[in-house]
Amino acid sequence: MKRNILIALLAAFTLAATAAVPDSIRQNLADFDSVVYMAEHDYAPFKFKVTNKNKKEYNALKKRLVKDLTKGKRSWQDAVCAYVAWFGDFHFFVFGNKEVSANYSKYARKRIEYRKQMDEYHLQPMSCKVDDETWLIRFPSCDNTQEWAEQSAREYLNSRCPNLIIDIRGNGGGQDDSYQPFMQLLFDTSDCSRDGVMIRYTEASIRRCGLNEERLKELGLPTDFVHAPEYVVLVEEGATFHYDSISTFPKKAAIIVDNSVASSGEQLVLDARLASKRTKIYGRDNTLGCVDTGNCPHFTPAGRGLNIQYPISYSTRYEKGTCVDPTGIAPDVRMPLPYPKRLTDNIDEWVLWVAEDLKR
Repeated sequence: MKRNILIALLAAFTLAATAAVPDSIRQNLADFDSVVYMAEHDYAPFKFKVTNKNKKEYNALKKRLVKDLTKGKRSWQDAVCAYVAWFGDFHFFVFGNKEVSANYSKYARKRIEYRKQMDEYHLQPMSCKVDDETWLIRFPSCDNTQEWAEQSAREYLNSRCPNLIIDIRGNGGGQDDSYQPFMQLLFDTSDCSRDGVMIRYTEASIRRCGLNEERLKELGLPTDFVHAPEYVVLVEEGATFHYDSISTFPKKAAIIVDNSVASSGEQLVLDARLASKRTKIYGRDNTLGCVDTGNCPHFTPAGRGLNIQYPISYSTRYEKGTCVDPTGIAPDVRMPLPYPKRLTDNIDEWVLWVAEDLKR
């Protein structure tokens, strides 16, 4: 009898506590939970990010954020930003209006902001002669630029300059195919072997990517999500790439980087290191360290006015312990110069220094 009374009292207490939580906070908790669910079930490298070493830290973070939301001490947006930023993956981030971006930046891993170091930092595509021996191609984005890259590569070859500088400062990525015309110039080592790529294969992620059954078949990916494995090979480990011939020019080449170089921009650097003995990487800072994950759909929880981008694939560098992220790629040559004051469509001090260094 006493036990029944105790159960009734506990039930009444729980009901009262739940009723005391405003609907807005309940909604916040439910929507935050949807973000956590997405991360734990769809985010590709989750198993590498949350390990036995840091699982307590991760669970404590979730508990703290839920507690703050329940007590109204933290906005839903702030909780989501803090949670996503914890993973330290710049392919996994929150974006929206200026307020959202500023909120996420509070928690994201810090890096040098070039706009604060320079009077003007707004790089533009360029293809021009630096001097009689050196040609410059400035390539600040891998988005829809393959035709431009092909044209600039032809311009360089027509110049007959022995040395080539490819300036990719500010290149935050896009499509790997866009830089292939440059790799055809730099390539001089055959049968280069790349790291593999795995997809965390969930129906939710594939739908967010907009891939229908026909496209999945074209890509050689499963169409039966019920029986598909959790992780599917996208690129085989050790897959090779090569070109039919080796270009006579350039004799020497340089790639200039900064810590805004990310994703496909970093893959260009990795490919050049793998396939070109005549190319050196120049920079003052490492690249961003945002290339070990990729293929990113967007998740919009409950139409809350913010979006979450997350990667559904990861490089097998995670499994081999050879990740580029988060430290980035170190240049072969550290620039001994201060940051330029202006970096747009100009031939700046760094380009001139590298041009002279290539002549040695």
